[in-house]
Order: sequence, then structure tokens, then C-alpha cells
Amino acid sequence: MGGVTLYGGRRVNAAVPNNPGQAESHVVDPATGEVQAVGLSDAHRVYAGWCHWGPLIAWISVAASSGIAFIVPPLVALTLWQIKKAESPFIDDQGREALNFQISLILLGLILIPVTLLTCGIGAILYIGIPILAIVGGIIGGVRASKGIYFRYPMCFRLV
Repeated sequence: MGGVTLYGGRRVNAAVPNNPGQAESHVVDPATGEVQAVGLSDAHRVYAGWCHWGPLIAWISVAASSGIAFIVPPLVALTLWQIKKAESPFIDDQGREALNFQISLILLGLILIPVTLLTCGIGAILYIGIPILAIVGGIIGGVRASKGIYFRYPMCFRLV
């Protein structure tokens, strides 16, 4: 099947599993530049939203464990992405983006360790931004994905 490429050459045209006659594709809004998925089932949109919201909820475990469980949100994102990535290019894209964002938050925390040490502890104030980024980014990403809009986190290392 021919395909349209989007974001780094990943193909976004594929048959929708529940409706083989319908193809999943995208359109670009020329006014805003937003990329909207077309031909998605409601289940795929909701699941893509949960790829962003799941790690956000997992941040509660990080707060409850005083930061010891910092690896849980990326594991949640990885698990949700791996379960359904083959069903929809949109879920594959949004699951990958959510995982990259969670990895970026961990890397940001690791980068802040030497900053904190070099500034005699003053840099620790910057750690407040990590949960704020996780909460705001997760909410916005989940809402946009659940509407079928391809979402990209700003300040995100795309490693996966």
C-alpha cells in the first residue's frame, strides 16, 4: 500500500483493523500546522490518549515513593506502546512520543544532579519543574491524542 510519510519518515497509511476498507491517514491544517489523523477508530484515539495519561498517573507512584520509583512512568509508557503499536500507526507514533518524553524527564533529572552539586544545592529548585512538565505535558498530550491530533512534546529527546 502506498503511504504518506510523517515525522522522520514513519508511514501513516495503514488499513484500520476493525474496518479493512478504511485507511488510516492524516491531514495537515494549513492554518495551524496541526496534523490530524483520519480514519481512526474511537478505541485507537482513546488508547493513544492513555499512552500519555498512563505515565502521568504513574508519576503518583514516584511522588509516593519519594522519587525511588522514577522508572515506573517510562515502563508504563513502554508497556502501553508495545501492546498496541502494531494495530495503528497513530498509536505507534503517540506511544513512541510518550516514551521519549518520559525518558527525557529522567535524563533531565540526571542532568540536574551535577547542576545542583555545582551550585551548592541552589539548582535543586529546578527539580520542581520535572513534575510540572510531566503533569502539563501528559494532560496536553493525552487530550490532543484522544482527539486524533499528532502531538509532539517540546524539549524532548527523541531516542526511541
